[in-house]
Amino acid sequence: MESKLKVLAALGAIFALAPVPAALAQSRIESVLRVEDQRMDSVRRGQGLVRFYDAAYRGITAFGQYETTEQIRALAARPGYARMNELVVEVVDDTAIVTAIEGSSDADLELALRIWTRHGNAWTIAAAQATWIGDRPNAPRPSGPLPNAPVEPFTPAAGQEAAIWQSQLALMGAFSNADPESYKAFSTEKSLRMTTAGQSITRDAWLNTIARRQKGPVAVVDEVKIAVYDAVAVVTLRGHEANPTRQSWVYKKDGGIWKLHLRYTSLIR
Repeated sequence: MESKLKVLAALGAIFALAPVPAALAQSRIESVLRVEDQRMDSVRRGQGLVRFYDAAYRGITAFGQYETTEQIRALAARPGYARMNELVVEVVDDTAIVTAIEGSSDADLELALRIWTRHGNAWTIAAAQATWIGDRPNAPRPSGPLPNAPVEPFTPAAGQEAAIWQSQLALMGAFSNADPESYKAFSTEKSLRMTTAGQSITRDAWLNTIARRQKGPVAVVDEVKIAVYDAVAVVTLRGHEANPTRQSWVYKKDGGIWKLHLRYTSLIR
């Protein structure tokens, strides 16, 4: 429970100072809250859930596996599933970033990220990721190291994709070079990194970690995809750690620079 409360406090803080253009933004936040409630009802009943997802949806499950609308359509009812905290919602133009703690009990919680996009008056989920909070009894073991084969460098498309990938490389390079100032330049003040155990790391804490570490190689990643939703972007990728992960890096455009706002990480099982 203590771990859940710490995560909740961090999630609330990340959006506390977000500028809200009054009536319009509040109206959009309220509309997102409505569809979130409707979605939760569909999760419990196991009916009509797929209607909340964009046709191009690609998510990441708490098992670190990719999720499609076909899989969403096949999900069974979860009558005991509930939201364990107030939703944290940030609206940026026609995109909403939603975070929540959800599950069936205090021993079965996951940290949820959903990116909603608005088309006309309708909101649909374009991207999502879930990460377990804590351990699970009888959980499948992590998949283990990936084959030690060369990884082709990712080549972004020109324009926004290239600018986002430049920020991604700067952040990864800042960690490998033990350079907290570079990381600071490409992350929002309230940015959070979520661990594979569902714990949150604030930017200040992460900057301290970077400053104390020894320099090392840049992380190896592949399966990179970049999606842009106005002033919000999501980079999904696979990390080649000893226990490989799949990750969602959520960026916001700030002063012409794409800055990391949230990073979710799930072990591949």
